[in-house]
Order: sequence, then C-alpha cells, then structure tokens
Amino acid sequence: MENLGFIFRNLRLDRNYSLSEVSEGILSPSFLSKFERGDSDISLSKFYLLLERLNITMDEFLFISNDYRPTQMEVLMRNVRVAYENNNLTLLLKLEQVEIEKLKKYNFKSYEYNAIMIRALAHNLDKKVEMKNTDIESLNNYLFSIENWGLYELMLFGNSMSILSIDSIITFSKEILNKTQMYRSIKKNKEHLVRVLLNIIVSCIELNRTTSISYFITSAEKIIERSDLYFEKIKLLYLTGIYKIIIGNSPLGVSMCKKAIQIMYDLNDINTANNHEEYLKGKLRNFQI
Repeated sequence: MENLGFIFRNLRLDRNYSLSEVSEGILSPSFLSKFERGDSDISLSKFYLLLERLNITMDEFLFISNDYRPTQMEVLMRNVRVAYENNNLTLLLKLEQVEIEKLKKYNFKSYEYNAIMIRALAHNLDKKVEMKNTDIESLNNYLFSIENWGLYELMLFGNSMSILSIDSIITFSKEILNKTQMYRSIKKNKEHLVRVLLNIIVSCIELNRTTSISYFITSAEKIIERSDLYFEKIKLLYLTGIYKIIIGNSPLGVSMCKKAIQIMYDLNDINTANNHEEYLKGKLRNFQI
C-alpha cells in the first residue's frame, strides 16, 4: 500500500486543486503538504473532510490505496457466494480450511467466525456436513456481545441462519433492528440488512410464524421506504402477498405476488420470475386455492 498522503496528492492534482483550495478551513496548506510528502499524519476527521473536498468517498479512497483491488473480506465473500450459488460443496470446504489455517497462524477470532459461517452454508447444501455445538455457541456469543452491528456482523448472521433454530433467528432479528441503527444510513449496510430481513421472512413463512412475518414485513417496509432498493421492494411486495395468502386474504395476496412477478419478467429477470411463480403455485396448492 502506498503512502496515503502521496495517493491523496495524486487525486488532488488529478482534479486540478491547489493545496490552499483543498485545505481551506480544514488545516494549513503547509501541513497538508507535509501530509502529502509523508512527513506528518492528520486526524481521521480532518482526512474525511479533505476527501469530501475532493468529492471522493472513503470506500473509493480505500480501493485506490489497496492498489485498485477489493479487500480480503470482499474477495472471501465473493468466492463464498459463487461456491454457494453453484452448489460447489468442495470449494466451500476448501474456503473453510483456508480460514482455519489463518486462525492457527494468526490466532485472530474473526477467522474462526468466517470458518463457522462458511461451514454453515456448506451444511445448508448438504446436511452431512456437521456443525459443532461449540461453533454455534461461539458464533452466538460473538453476535450477542457486539452492541453495534456493522456489515461484517450482518454477513455472519445472514449466512449462518441455517444452523440456528427459528426462535433464535427471531430473537436475533429483533436485536438486529436495534444493533444496526448506527450504520443504517450507509447504503451497503442498509441493503444487506433488508436482505437479511427478507430471508428471515421466508424462514417464518416456511414455519407459518404469522405474527413474526407481520412484524418483519413492517420493519422492512420502514427501512426501505424512500430508498432506491428496488429489487428488495419487489421481493418484499411478493412476500407480503404470500403472507396475505397465509392469513386468508388470497385475492389480494395473489394479486400482489403476480404484480411482483410481472415486474421481474418486465426486467427480463426470467429465472427469478419463474422461481417465484413456482413458489406461488406451491403455496396455492398447499392452501388449496
């Protein structure tokens, strides 16, 4: 990773700003010059203001400072997602073993949680992949111990739900709504939170937990209101329709589901639309509608 000041200088010059223009009201031009040369450090709050002056987000700057590469966690989650979506159990178990080896080498707890999360996904693909009660307890203890959940905790929980009981999922999920308040204004966190809630709603639908379904639908609606999370809004419309069918309001429920499915078709997301259409048919058969 290059010197942060040097990277900042390149961004400043690329945008044709002088030292005095960027530093005005934040710090002195001479101090900014020292930072750019690597001769001095500045506080995070001042650095954030300088980035705002250049209209550069912190995520963009970190991406540049990491040689235009995603972070290790981003690479891990991408590989895990690809393996899971392709039902590649062998790759998932290899990814788990890499995290276990990192844990042995560095003795850093997050590698343990990563391994548990990956194994939970493997367990979801093949129940022959066993989960240790000690691993589940370790993950539970960590999540309960964190007061403010960031993206990492949301990913851990969202990808490990298959190893938790429905009561634990519901309890955790109600905690989520409080624990994620601090970072909810960050779009990526909000998006992941809503997707976790949608998965929770699906779990509650499968087990006919109608009270919990209603609670989490209302919670998700409040979070995505006035947002541009359009996929999540379509999915929530569909799940709300399924909920209406379950509680006996079939005409409205079917109408909502079909509206959501039609939007998927209109967006040319054929596979997703077909899957949701088949799920709706199954629910209608179950309720003999």
